[in-house]
Amino acid sequence: MYFEKLHPTIGAKVQGIDLSILSDDNISKINDLWLKYLILLFPNQDISDEDHIKFGRKFGQLENHPSLSHRSSKNPEIYRVSNVSEEGKIIPSKNTSWQYLKQSWLWHTDSSFRKIPSNGSILHGINTTKKGGNTLFANMYKAYNDLDSSLKEEIKKLKVIHDHDYIINLSKELSKKKDKGNYDKLFPVVHPLVRRHPVTNKPSLFLSPHTMVKIEDYDEVKGRRLLDKLIKHSIQTKYVYKHVWSDHDILMWDNRCTMHSVEPFNNNTVKRIMHRVTLVGDHEPKMASLN
Repeated sequence: MYFEKLHPTIGAKVQGIDLSILSDDNISKINDLWLKYLILLFPNQDISDEDHIKFGRKFGQLENHPSLSHRSSKNPEIYRVSNVSEEGKIIPSKNTSWQYLKQSWLWHTDSSFRKIPSNGSILHGINTTKKGGNTLFANMYKAYNDLDSSLKEEIKKLKVIHDHDYIINLSKELSKKKDKGNYDKLFPVVHPLVRRHPVTNKPSLFLSPHTMVKIEDYDEVKGRRLLDKLIKHSIQTKYVYKHVWSDHDILMWDNRCTMHSVEPFNNNTVKRIMHRVTLVGDHEPKMASLN
């Protein structure tokens, strides 16, 4: 097993291994690389959903996504990030399931709508796009570290309300529908704006624009302006790695210190089939200033 950096501040490509056959020693090395580089790329991994799940479980329990229509019918741990049905047909743009999935084009952090958000995600690019559909990842450690001291002081004790329903409300099409889809019931949660990683102990910005309703106990207009400022800061090129997919790339990222988005693609004509497993979180986000 060997690796090389993908970007000056985030990501590494790991080669020379088969994710369907891994020793405990290799799992330990992958975990160390994951914590150090935040995103790992494993190219040329043509593995089954079952092996994908098996690999994910090496790093913790797997969650079932709250959107029932996006779960695999065979393996509910598989979240189908796809504009293609299980029967192989492109899902029409007017379809509720696509309109929900399209919200992943916004910057976000997986499962930020949960009281205990996800530790990480592992995404298998089964049928990838040649134009558009790239995934962008931001290093939220670095984005936080580069803030000036006065802004760090201003935000250090702020908390943000996150809500799964906000994803739906942001969609112009989906928000107007009577049938908005079938989801597990989730209630709004509150998370610190600056969190501390439970393993590395490093502080980072915790932003997830598609679930962030508002800053708690803060002027709503000023709060939105502040969140937008932090988002704009965090997605500067110097903090972001853009992944151009090839079939059977697998990406593994740490949701506790990154956020990501997807570049638009022609979902009416181009098939994009991605399967994801998501690692259940084991700690409520801790406010960095309380350390």
